Amino acid sequence: MHKRDIESAELVRGGILLTAKDGRTALLRFRDSERLRSAIAEQRAAFRLSFGGLRWDEIDEDLSYDSIFEPQAHPLRGSAKFKSLNMSEVARRLGIQQSLMAAYMNGSKKPSAEREKLIREEIRKIGRELLEI
Repeated sequence: MHKRDIESAELVRGGILLTAKDGRTALLRFRDSERLRSAIAEQRAAFRLSFGGLRWDEIDEDLSYDSIFEPQAHPLRGSAKFKSLNMSEVARRLGIQQSLMAAYMNGSKKPSAEREKLIREEIRKIGRELLEI
C-alpha cells in the first residue's frame, strides 16, 4: 500500500484513523507504538503521509500503511506481545542497529527471510537460556 492509496488520515482520540481509497479503514492506536505512546500530543499530531506510511520527523518514527491495515501479516508481530522481551537486546546480540530492529517491529521495514529467521532463532535461544535458570 502506498500514499496514493490513502484517502484521508485524521486524528481521533487515542490514534489516527486512516481511510483507503477502496473504502477500508484502519485505526493506528498510539498505545501500540512505544515512541508514540511516549510522545506528547503535539508530537503525535505532527505526522505526515510519506510514500509507504506515516512519518513523525520530530520523534523519528515511521509506520507503514501495510502494518496499520494488516497487522496480522507483520512478520515479527508475535514477539511484541512479550513486553519483557527487550528487542534492543536481541538487536545487540545479533549486531543489528536498534533503530532497524524497531523498524522491523513497527512494520515500517521488513526483514529479509534470512534475517527474520536469525531474529526468531535468537529469540528462541533467549527462551532456552531462561529455561536453564
